[in-house]
Amino acid sequence: MKIFIRNAFFFFLTAIVLLLTITCVDGKDDPNGKTDDSDDTTYGPVHFDALDVKGAQVWIPNYNTGKVSQMLLKFTGDSKVDVIVELIDSIEKVGSGKIEKGILSFKVDGIESNLLDSDNLLFYYFNEWYYDKDKNINIDMKPKVQGNIITLVTQYDESGKIPSEAIISEGFSGTHNSLTGEYVYYLYVENDCTISAKKVNNTELEYTFNDFKLTLKRGWNTICKSETYTTSDKAAYSIKILNPGIRWLKQKINN
Repeated sequence: MKIFIRNAFFFFLTAIVLLLTITCVDGKDDPNGKTDDSDDTTYGPVHFDALDVKGAQVWIPNYNTGKVSQMLLKFTGDSKVDVIVELIDSIEKVGSGKIEKGILSFKVDGIESNLLDSDNLLFYYFNEWYYDKDKNINIDMKPKVQGNIITLVTQYDESGKIPSEAIISEGFSGTHNSLTGEYVYYLYVENDCTISAKKVNNTELEYTFNDFKLTLKRGWNTICKSETYTTSDKAAYSIKILNPGIRWLKQKINN
């Protein structure tokens, strides 16, 4: 199965990287930081047993701007929300929610019967560290447990089966020569475990995969990935257990 949630993230991030290369950003340009209209309390703690999000403002991309700080506009409409997980050969609905006048709420009771085995979980959602197995870019989970990550879907294609629009929790900040994108995963694991990887520098592509160690608790965990790109074509990837209170973005998925 194609991972829809990653497609949405990279589609918008790529668009902003292209914008960064042709525009000038004065100083730090942070559209998704801790601003006056952000509400950290709507995003929940780093780890929790029940997943119930309420009162979160939804945003949409604004491609008609030359500033990173203006890349998002408040969404004010309504929409139903399906909470799904992806398995090897199917998509399963595990919860539901809605957007009313731009405000998101959703709830997931549990996904114990819709989990990926540890190998597929690592490959699907941590696959940056699988870039070149010959160079031992890999990650480790101890002990091996099942888990999965949710996606919020607001629209499907003509078949009614393939998601074409999703809501993702992401944020961006930039300077005159770099851009950092953050994305928050809601990850469920069936038991306590640790996921770790060593730091790897790919000098050929100028990629740096920073080391990490995620100590996960049984239940829901918020995992924050960050990617930093520079105008000199260098990139750095990091991941940690964190919920920075970044915004919810509704956008088309580039399948």
